[in-house]
Amino acid sequence: MRNNRDRRKTTISGDRFFQMHDWLLRSQAWRAATVFERCLYFELKTLYNGRNNGDIALSHRQVQKLLNCSNKPVAAAFKGLLQKGFIRIAQIGSFHWKNGVAGGRSTRWILTEYPVDLPERSLIATKDFMQWKPAQEGKQRCAVGTPLVGSEHTNDSSMVGQEHTNVAQVYAHGIR
Repeated sequence: MRNNRDRRKTTISGDRFFQMHDWLLRSQAWRAATVFERCLYFELKTLYNGRNNGDIALSHRQVQKLLNCSNKPVAAAFKGLLQKGFIRIAQIGSFHWKNGVAGGRSTRWILTEYPVDLPERSLIATKDFMQWKPAQEGKQRCAVGTPLVGSEHTNDSSMVGQEHTNVAQVYAHGIR
């Protein structure tokens, strides 16, 4: 019988995986996420190795290549993940750092699903996306029914239509 140590020795180094918890997938924020936001989150999670949360480097150009798309959906996906609370910025990147002495510095990201590892380790994950609520949409203009126009949809009572007029013989195209 093989023990755990033997199993670890035979594991292929490229055989990594990440898990998506059911509570995350059922959250309102995840359900409201666009396809590009979800794909970007998967790419960020593949870069997380269990010890580098807060130092996950991923630039817009890299994401464009990974997702095979233009810059507009990438920028919108980063913005959406930030607003929903899935990610936070640990350190903003700079164009001058990319080819400079520092060896390239794109923006460093924090996944709020996990505790922060760098620059200072924390023990608690914030999970900001669990508190996210969708924006309240305006009331539908015609909630009662269409095509009839109800009195709650108009400012005055002189609408054209048999059931909406003071005089029963007035119709849309004249008097009958």
